[in-house]
Amino acid sequence: MFRAIAGRAQAVLGARAALPRESIAAIHTSVPVMESKRRRAARLRRNANLQRHEIMERLFQLSKPDPVLAHQLNDEGYAYWNNSELAKIILSKEEVWGLTEDRRGKLVPVEPTARPDDAQVDAEASTYGGPRRLNFGLSVNDRRTLFQSLPRVMTEDRVLDAASIHVGRDQGAEVLAAEHAQSEAEQQQSADALARILDLRNASGKGIQVENTRRIVQHFGARPDGQGLDTGSPEVQAAILTYRIRNLAEHLGNARKDNSNRRSMTKLVHKRAKILRYLKSRDPIRYQAFLPRIGVEARAVEGEVVVPGMPKVKRI
Repeated sequence: MFRAIAGRAQAVLGARAALPRESIAAIHTSVPVMESKRRRAARLRRNANLQRHEIMERLFQLSKPDPVLAHQLNDEGYAYWNNSELAKIILSKEEVWGLTEDRRGKLVPVEPTARPDDAQVDAEASTYGGPRRLNFGLSVNDRRTLFQSLPRVMTEDRVLDAASIHVGRDQGAEVLAAEHAQSEAEQQQSADALARILDLRNASGKGIQVENTRRIVQHFGARPDGQGLDTGSPEVQAAILTYRIRNLAEHLGNARKDNSNRRSMTKLVHKRAKILRYLKSRDPIRYQAFLPRIGVEARAVEGEVVVPGMPKVKRI
């Protein structure tokens, strides 16, 4: 009997020596099998907190704004952009041309979006003449010169030349009146031709970009004291960069393999974040007030900005 017990004990010791230390500690009789109610409650509370923090982190990541468009890709994010000052002053290509292309390639008329300066633009066009919106960055002073002052001066010069020729003749007044009417008609035709040339609807995409840049500088570059424009301010630079980024994002939506423009867009995104971080370091209040004006959320430019690469599409 003693030999059997000794053999059985030796077998148990040999099996225990073959097990790892973790397994030995797990089956050691000194480790308590049951935990107290207090420790169990603490463990459950800790696990619940960890799960809650994990859910909150996931929700935080899901609500993170797009690093390119700088707002969330949902109805709330698009409303945030549409209510910004930048979205209200820039002109889209479809709005300028009055046409857009549908899925079948047909041109469909586009209803113009109401702009804050529509009343002023209509008043200037009706007062001085010319197209509704001018191309090549021309201002209201250029409109007055081209469509009001220049035709009047050309008509007066022609009438004066005709008067110098018909001086002393009996039919001079009649000739001058006819010359004046003919000159006015010719100048009106010239003004109509010039209006068609300078109409923004005949501009290319680059011309529309030049006009939008001028509008951004005029709106965001105004000094508080009213003394000219500050074209190099962080606000102007960030607004122009946001406009260019959105243009490239729209282009890349239809040309996903354009890696050159994708790289340019990435550089512009990081440059915008750098400028806005500089503005925050100089004046945090000014920074917080400026972000909604260009439709940019703070989380899109703060911290690490990671721009995604070429989107993957499923092959059919």
